[in-house]
Amino acid sequence: MLVETDMLIAAMDPEDPGHSIARKILAEHRIALSPYALIEMDLLIKSGVIVVKDYIMFWRKLNSALEQYKIRIVKPRPLHFAKAHKLRTQHGLTYFDSLHAAVALVEDLELVSFDEKAYSTIVGLKYRHPRDLA
Repeated sequence: MLVETDMLIAAMDPEDPGHSIARKILAEHRIALSPYALIEMDLLIKSGVIVVKDYIMFWRKLNSALEQYKIRIVKPRPLHFAKAHKLRTQHGLTYFDSLHAAVALVEDLELVSFDEKAYSTIVGLKYRHPRDLA
């Protein structure tokens, strides 16, 4: 099962509407993380969309959480970028959504994300909304 950035954000933010669902999924399932979620998260922080008080401490705590929940990070592969380009062209996905979907397709993993609009119509993608796992 592959998760992307929105699941990490929901799990870390107690005020996020999906917080309890995301935490439950991370705790109860074998999870892989899209490697591009970390880059997307960093860009969200750098742009001010996500505010963290201590940048270095944030990344250390995230690393500890990934280890605690035994979440593996999928290894980046050139094929992800080729597939993502095709997905952007065919489905109008954002850059990062296309990368997350590409990882799921190339690695043959089910993608779990709150972004049903982005992923639910992609033929061949095994997609599940988190509410269906809770």
